[in-house]
Amino acid sequence: MASCGMIPFVSTFAVFAAGRAYDQIRNSICYPKLNVKICATHAGVSVGEDGATHQMLEDLNLMRGLPNMTVLSVSDDIQTKWAIEEILKLQGPVYVRLGRLKSPVIYETNQKFEIGKGVQIGEGTDATVFATGLMVSEAILAKEELKKEGINIRVVDIHTIKPIDKELIIKCAKETGKLITIEDHSVIGGLGSAVCEVLCEEYPKKVTRIGMKDEFGKSGKAEKLLEYFGLTKETIIKEIKEG
Repeated sequence: MASCGMIPFVSTFAVFAAGRAYDQIRNSICYPKLNVKICATHAGVSVGEDGATHQMLEDLNLMRGLPNMTVLSVSDDIQTKWAIEEILKLQGPVYVRLGRLKSPVIYETNQKFEIGKGVQIGEGTDATVFATGLMVSEAILAKEELKKEGINIRVVDIHTIKPIDKELIIKCAKETGKLITIEDHSVIGGLGSAVCEVLCEEYPKKVTRIGMKDEFGKSGKAEKLLEYFGLTKETIIKEIKEG
């Protein structure tokens, strides 16, 4: 369809979209740079009861490693609508990571986003929390609680994993104390790795990565799993206060 000028939008669980179809994506979409949009749902441990076999924790790693692929990971419904509208205008392969769990609305309907540009929330200088997807709302909750204790941090929503916003990452590293990344994804190859790659080359600084620690998920209620694996505001707060 793409080779005939149409713009296919395809969707299924992320474990199938990025995992089972990887060879087709690599050789039949990215290699010829076809205009195909892959919108993968049910990503991360927050899939819940479907368990480890269906909790895709490696998709950002797989997709951002592919030449010609743009990779997005959105945080709420406002940002999701924007992303779908924008990738229609973008020529070439795109992977959009979507979750399953209900998430709070973070942005106003007139919020302006740009592919490749993160969104900085707050001006705190004690720490920066780089977050993506479902974890953006957790980072904002941590920010609000820490403020009550006189600890002022900023949250950066990295909705575009590739191309990543190098300029903003370096700016935050220079302006703030501790640096933390959090993602509902493996710490290997995802947001944390992407941020570390930028800083290693441009402005070396310690980064604490919160995410799945080289392990598979488990079956259970999504909220309980996020708590079990430390993908919560409490973990962010602990790392900032004690890490």
